[in-house]
Amino acid sequence: MPLRIYYTDEDHKILQFVEEYGSITIKQCQNMFYNRQDKGYEMARRHLAKLTNYGKLKMAVRDFNCGGRNVYYINKKLNFHNLLTLDYYSNLIKHGAKIVYFKQEQPWLNNKYFSDAYCCYIIGNKVIFDIIEVVRTKNIEVDKYIQIFNSNEAHDLSKYIYNQLGGENLELFPHLIVIDDVKHKKKLYINDDIKVIQLNFNLDNFTNIFI
Repeated sequence: MPLRIYYTDEDHKILQFVEEYGSITIKQCQNMFYNRQDKGYEMARRHLAKLTNYGKLKMAVRDFNCGGRNVYYINKKLNFHNLLTLDYYSNLIKHGAKIVYFKQEQPWLNNKYFSDAYCCYIIGNKVIFDIIEVVRTKNIEVDKYIQIFNSNEAHDLSKYIYNQLGGENLELFPHLIVIDDVKHKKKLYINDDIKVIQLNFNLDNFTNIFI
């Protein structure tokens, strides 16, 4: 008699997340699905191991291109930039945000430029829009974001989402979240109308984004 496999609600949610976004790590899994448990990291690790053992997920062990982490995926594991945007996503969930819209590799200006992610979330009574840019090997492209700003595409996308939520009259460029591993001597600056928030690769001081 074949062994019957029992999947929990969390197992199904994990698989659904990986199907939609491509990969997951143990820490991301803890942040999203086991953030209220005392041993959340261990529970996340066990459930990912179970799904791997039963052939639902594959695992890349300590992949250097993914920051030296174990990465669980179905078809193709994500790259370092994609994984850091999912670190950001999972931390939003951990801190109680409701994610309204999240798109990786957001195109601008007819695909001339891409941001690593664009998102809208609600926390408390605030609706917040972020563009996420992961910078691994060079400084942020200031001219890229000046052109995106001047095109009004990011304004218009945020305004459209805000209107869908029942709001009106939004004229706001999203916060620019720069994730890098540089100790900046001064704050990153694009122009007076773009708020730039810098986080390191570990996303230390993550709650600064809510200030």
